[in-house]
Amino acid sequence: MKNWLVIKISPLDNILKALYSDLQNSRFFNPSNYEASYGLSLLGASVTVNHQRPEPNLVDSIDKTLATFQKQGIKVLVAIDEATNTPQMQQFASAFQLFISNDRPLYFLATGLYDEIMSLQDVKNLTFLYRSPKIVLAPLNQMAVANAYASIFNLDQERSIEMARLTRGYPFAFQTLGYVCWEQGSCEISEDTMQEYDQLLADASYAKLWSELSDLDQEVLSVIAENEGGKVKEFRERLNMNPNLFNQYRRRLKNQGLIDTRKYGSISFTLPRFAEFVRFETY
Repeated sequence: MKNWLVIKISPLDNILKALYSDLQNSRFFNPSNYEASYGLSLLGASVTVNHQRPEPNLVDSIDKTLATFQKQGIKVLVAIDEATNTPQMQQFASAFQLFISNDRPLYFLATGLYDEIMSLQDVKNLTFLYRSPKIVLAPLNQMAVANAYASIFNLDQERSIEMARLTRGYPFAFQTLGYVCWEQGSCEISEDTMQEYDQLLADASYAKLWSELSDLDQEVLSVIAENEGGKVKEFRERLNMNPNLFNQYRRRLKNQGLIDTRKYGSISFTLPRFAEFVRFETY
């Protein structure tokens, strides 16, 4: 990663200003000499005239800085957590369009709720985000998760695989289950362990996801939770929905990362213990 500069920016900040500041203060930046000195000799006297170049606007400044990085083979990754459709994000997205059209070595990594990301893409003049190349992150490899648990907690293969399956490759669940084991001093998957695991998932993640859903989204998920892995036809009939309407909700919930539809004709949850959470919420 020696040729990469990673810049983390809060979505509440003035993103362009923060980006410019971090670029200027990075170890890769070589200050440009904006002053030109001209020496004149007039009747034996020496006169020096300094010319100060006007300060360009912020977007141009960032673009020119990125151009110097480009010549050095340096790539810049901007990471923004909990991205939302704010004026700051819209300004950054608009400038980002210019930077990538100039082929600058700038990359953007964002996390956020599905509706917020979609809302940002739908802003007038920012629909280029739909067309921009994207990398959608897949769940963690469960064997890698099992190996990590085995190494950290000195577990046998059977126990580490059992723990990995409880995470379903969800990064936050991987951290959470490890934290629970560390706190209790054991990786015994007991009822107490699962209760603590479920509580942490709910408090730190699932409750927020649930609160952002519409009433009908919640109703669809509650029916799926009653028989996770069941058939699409069965869910549709329970909800009294025609195929077109049900497919709209299925596609929406899939895009939100909540359900898995890879197995033809059936639906399950992508998130670990989410069925248990939904059943509790709709009990």
